[in-house]
Amino acid sequence: MVVKMRFANVLMVTLLSLAAHVQTLAETGYEGEVISSIDSIKKVDFNHSLQSLENLVDKYPNSKLGYLVMGDLLAARAGSMDLVERYADDPLQLAGLRDELYFRWQTQRERERSPAAQGLLPANLIASSPTERYVLAADASHSRLYVFENTGTSYYLVKDYFMTIGKEGMGKNKEGDLRTPEGVYFVTSYLDGEGLPERYGPGAFPINYPNEYDKKLRRTGYGIWIHGTEPENYNRVPLASDGCLSLSNDEFLEIQQFISTDGTTPVIISSGFKWIAPEAKLGNSKSALAVLEQWQSDWESLNTSKYLNHYSPDQLDGFEQFAAHKYRVNKYKKFIEIDLNNVSIYGYPGKENMMVVSFDQDYRSNNHRSVTQKRQYWKKQNGRWQIIFEG
Repeated sequence: MVVKMRFANVLMVTLLSLAAHVQTLAETGYEGEVISSIDSIKKVDFNHSLQSLENLVDKYPNSKLGYLVMGDLLAARAGSMDLVERYADDPLQLAGLRDELYFRWQTQRERERSPAAQGLLPANLIASSPTERYVLAADASHSRLYVFENTGTSYYLVKDYFMTIGKEGMGKNKEGDLRTPEGVYFVTSYLDGEGLPERYGPGAFPINYPNEYDKKLRRTGYGIWIHGTEPENYNRVPLASDGCLSLSNDEFLEIQQFISTDGTTPVIISSGFKWIAPEAKLGNSKSALAVLEQWQSDWESLNTSKYLNHYSPDQLDGFEQFAAHKYRVNKYKKFIEIDLNNVSIYGYPGKENMMVVSFDQDYRSNNHRSVTQKRQYWKKQNGRWQIIFEG
């Protein structure tokens, strides 16, 4: 769970000390312009920085962060760094803006040496179907939404965006808890902003919360979306949604090109990712596919007992009925052949020993033929991978 932001009641650091550590950045766009203004302070070029901030709020008139930095700069020149705090009508909003500045600054300061910039990947990315061209990875610990392109054998970072999560952080369990869920989800549709309240901005992409695993754990709630923000704000502060992932309207419109609404855009939401080298990712992919292939082979072997060993008797709901059904139908099988297509495998956030597997299953036997879409949740327990949900 994301703890309450670390600088809620005091300045995280004065702008002067903040600027002393900011590197000159080539990043463009809103975030780049905010940081560039602070970079001018580092160079003790207050006039240029003030002009830069004036240009920023002129270009982005709904940027509360821009006005705050400008106010802090003027207060610093007046010799009263706490001036803004003393006259703030909404201290929580002010603290949120300072948290936003921290996360934006941290991302830009570390961009060149960040895991993503070094070519590392979230360990959750194991294997993607050819139909899943892009994967979204939401890192709550850095208020960042990453867009990765699936290259077939690995992933390429296309873009990353500042994002907002739920007011109460991560770990959604019930309706109305104002938390953002942690897990693997898929975009299901698009909702045009014209039919939505203003707080959602130009539109929204619903995801399938609660997913099958959430339902298994009896988690409640609904309406978890990726969406924009109200027109009076350029974006929201880090903890400000009812559980959704919120972007600025400009970035929401930009990210639309990477999202499909037919269930082929995964959204992995995590409190924080473990980053690994691409070669480690290939090893993880090989190991996970081997687990799936062994399940497939044991099913085709008509050895029902061996096949059922891939399922958890303790955690698969209705295991006894499922097992009895398999023994009964397999008595009449002369052969079983299975093709698995469009396989995708993702490590489940917060659960180092869980993965969610999706595929198209082409099943053939002497007395039955079917083509279905299947999703499985595998858990590693006692050194062995077993299925705890299949549907």
